[in-house]
Amino acid sequence: MPELPEVETIRRELKPKIINQKIQDCIILRKDIIALPTPRKFCRSIVNEEITDVTRRAKYLILELTNYKKLIFHLRLSGVISLKSCDTEPERFTRAIIKLQDYQLFFNEPRVLGRIYLIKNDERPEILKGYLNLGYEPISPEFDFNYFRERIRNRKARIKSLLLDQHICAGVGNIYSDEALFHAGIRPLRRAYRLTIEETFKLLLSLKNVLNKAIDNFGTSVSDYKRTDGKDGNFQNFLFVYSNEGKPCRICGTEIILKKIGSRNTRYCPKCQK
Repeated sequence: MPELPEVETIRRELKPKIINQKIQDCIILRKDIIALPTPRKFCRSIVNEEITDVTRRAKYLILELTNYKKLIFHLRLSGVISLKSCDTEPERFTRAIIKLQDYQLFFNEPRVLGRIYLIKNDERPEILKGYLNLGYEPISPEFDFNYFRERIRNRKARIKSLLLDQHICAGVGNIYSDEALFHAGIRPLRRAYRLTIEETFKLLLSLKNVLNKAIDNFGTSVSDYKRTDGKDGNFQNFLFVYSNEGKPCRICGTEIILKKIGSRNTRYCPKCQK
């Protein structure tokens, strides 16, 4: 699943190219990709609107439109947003096309799990409660030691599970939770309330550092994720544990272990992580 760094990369690449572009047309090739409103109303409501900004909240990409409208993309497991020339034909997994003055915006989704929403700024639909109830992002100034400590200090859940909780760590998924825990030297199976103040501080710094380095390297391409021009990200070259199960740890040489925590695959080094 594209996480915060991947969606931030998409945002940065899209913004200078599509800002102030007017939406000329909208083609929906798979109706269930539009979660709100109906596909017909969706297209009718965005045509002739102008893109005033491209923003992001956690794993959601947002096109701010004129007349206080927000076009929200949730990529889920395999959604890909790409910019194409005006004469490009739909591809095998193209589910929606938004035609602009100078480009076409393709939303490709092989698994058809990703969704697009259109809302007004003051609307709070129940279907978007996950988006509306997000916590702070670890890269934000608000995500400080006091915020993080208060949300994990009395919790009996495993620390990996809490890092995946979007009410606590908005935008963090499997890749960056595994990597942050490795660099903090904390085993993902640890109960959150057992983390010391020093360990909590190390994990806070690790989360911020890993996410910012991933953004600097255009995200991680280990599965479906592609940048808007079809290129891969680069952060897969810096992974220490994620997707490295069975390989020797780059620090100590111990074999990286794969274990399920809840329903999520988790990788860690049994020697480096306490």
